[in-house]
Amino acid sequence: MSSNQKKNIKVVKRRRLNKKKLAFVIIVFILIVSILLGIIFKLFGLLSSKTEKKQVSNVASASENSEQFDLQDEKKSSIAKSYTVFIDPGHGGNDGGSSMPRRSDILEKDINLKIAKKVASFLLKQDDVQVILSRTDDKFISLNDRAEMANKQGADVFVSIHLNSFPNIKEASGVETYYTKDSTYKSEELALSIQETIVSYVPTRDRGIKTDEFTVLTNSKMPAVLIEAGFLSNEEEGKRLLDETYQSELAQGIAQGILTFLDEYLSE
Repeated sequence: MSSNQKKNIKVVKRRRLNKKKLAFVIIVFILIVSILLGIIFKLFGLLSSKTEKKQVSNVASASENSEQFDLQDEKKSSIAKSYTVFIDPGHGGNDGGSSMPRRSDILEKDINLKIAKKVASFLLKQDDVQVILSRTDDKFISLNDRAEMANKQGADVFVSIHLNSFPNIKEASGVETYYTKDSTYKSEELALSIQETIVSYVPTRDRGIKTDEFTVLTNSKMPAVLIEAGFLSNEEEGKRLLDETYQSELAQGIAQGILTFLDEYLSE
């Protein structure tokens, strides 16, 4: 074999070796890019988590320092809030409220809180609305204290969320909204706005608006209503009330009813 032929063989071998190296470099590059993308996605997830935590802080319990409700944390130097909405998840702590038949572990207080938090989340999407919850966890608060919290915070509306129960009339179903008859704070208009909107959002019986002397309503110095959002004693409706999607639809109806009232009666 001539020297020229040997050179040609060496060149070919070197080219094959270079191709292998190139393939290896490409694989390493892809791995590095994948790792970097993974890190970026994790950082993005952390940022999103922090944003969610900030939003939750805006619906913290009203028994804490009131200053935290003046502005949403993520918008602190930008938009002053025009309206304050007080949401009261009924019952809590050793007061469980009603329960589902044959399911003593399913209590009204827990569903009330879930719906209330969803209402707060929908309302907080509005730049001019801040939300106060009477409770954000499972604790007992007296009826007088709930109303007094709303009064001290200067809330524009008070909305208490409950579930109904008629154990002896298991077919009873639907939504009804209560206000105090002698109220001079446009509570009837708030009740009607919320009731009409709820029944347009969820497939339920419209039981209308009613009057009663509930303590949280009579002691509140603003438009105040109490919503009975369904019957836990009704097996079919009880199952719906446990469904997250149905809870969200209920919450949207309540939130939109509140916003409609604010626009029509308190925007002047």
